[in-house]
Amino acid sequence: MGTEIRFALDFRNKRFNDASKGLAALAKELNADWDGAAKVLSKELQSFLNSVAEALAKRHGNAWPGGTGEKTLSRRSGKLVASILSSVTVTGTHYDEIKGYIGAAFPGPVHEYGATIRPKTAKFLTVPLPAALNPNGTPKKKSAREWQNTFVARTKAGNLVIFQKTGTQIIPLYVLRTMVKIKPRLGMQETISAGLPYFVDRAADQIVRAMLAGASK
Repeated sequence: MGTEIRFALDFRNKRFNDASKGLAALAKELNADWDGAAKVLSKELQSFLNSVAEALAKRHGNAWPGGTGEKTLSRRSGKLVASILSSVTVTGTHYDEIKGYIGAAFPGPVHEYGATIRPKTAKFLTVPLPAALNPNGTPKKKSAREWQNTFVARTKAGNLVIFQKTGTQIIPLYVLRTMVKIKPRLGMQETISAGLPYFVDRAADQIVRAMLAGASK
């Protein structure tokens, strides 16, 4: 999950597709040191990526199950959102070395791009039903094998289900599937792309302002 950000700069009626060359020309004109632009760019990139992470945390922060929609995920354990917030990193000390990173721990990539999941060794995937989940949507057990007094039966609808017998109660715990399709809902790339024009304009403006301020000292 990555996006390359390129800067262009207009100076003296000339278009510099490589902004570093344009900044160098501006610095020469102002008799200033443009290497200080790296600090400004680093700060702006950090701010931008933090805003992306916070937007994703807000979008996917509603409680399970109501928080799940076409473009949203319900908050369950909170680990996915926490991994996004803590992932933001900016490195580099020179303008052409500045790099920013934002990511998500597994299953983040699955929710970003979507996936078709099939069992690796067993015949079926066990998809937990509400009775096998905690109030926040996390599984009560690590696997279906940890439940006692269970049996498999086919429902009237034709689904294979793992049931648990508790006294006189028969409780559906898992539905068995040969595959599960997961829709792309995270929207990290989409959020980054939507904010890029604003980020590029602001970063370029702040860099030029810093250079002008330095030249006037």
